[in-house]
Amino acid sequence: MNPAPTPPSPVPEPLGAGFPAPAPSRRTVLRGSAGLVVAVAAGTALTACETGPSDDEKAARALVPHAQSARNQQEQAQALAPRQTGQSDRFTQIADERGAHLQALTDEINRLHAPFAGEITSGAVPRVDAAALLSELRTSAQSAAKTATEQSGYRAALLGSISAACAVLQEVSAQ
Repeated sequence: MNPAPTPPSPVPEPLGAGFPAPAPSRRTVLRGSAGLVVAVAAGTALTACETGPSDDEKAARALVPHAQSARNQQEQAQALAPRQTGQSDRFTQIADERGAHLQALTDEINRLHAPFAGEITSGAVPRVDAAALLSELRTSAQSAAKTATEQSGYRAALLGSISAACAVLQEVSAQ
């Protein structure tokens, strides 16, 4: 025989059951809303923090290779000027122009993110002949034009100007 199931024990109702909960006081509501405002502000501040590079850092990073090319080509032109009798004025002009480009690019890199300016180094620049330097000027013109399309404002104008100057230097010096 199976014993008869025992009926469930009655659960006592909590005190105050069936009565509405008391309304919160004005002070409680104000404290809660102040806490909510602080929580939202803190959450917004935390989500606004980026872990990646800033736009200025990205822009400065994009200018570094152009500044390095300007430095290398300036040094190459300075080395070629005394060796190229009859064309030394052309190579002096290239050195002066590329030096001005280097200065403008370095100034902009310093304005955007100064630590990157330290990456523009003067080192052992390979000795090149006139044709190789002119070829590098053409490459610099194309590279600056491409990067200019990816930039905006002053940086785009600066790179566009450098591109045009390199193209003119290459074309005039080739004649």
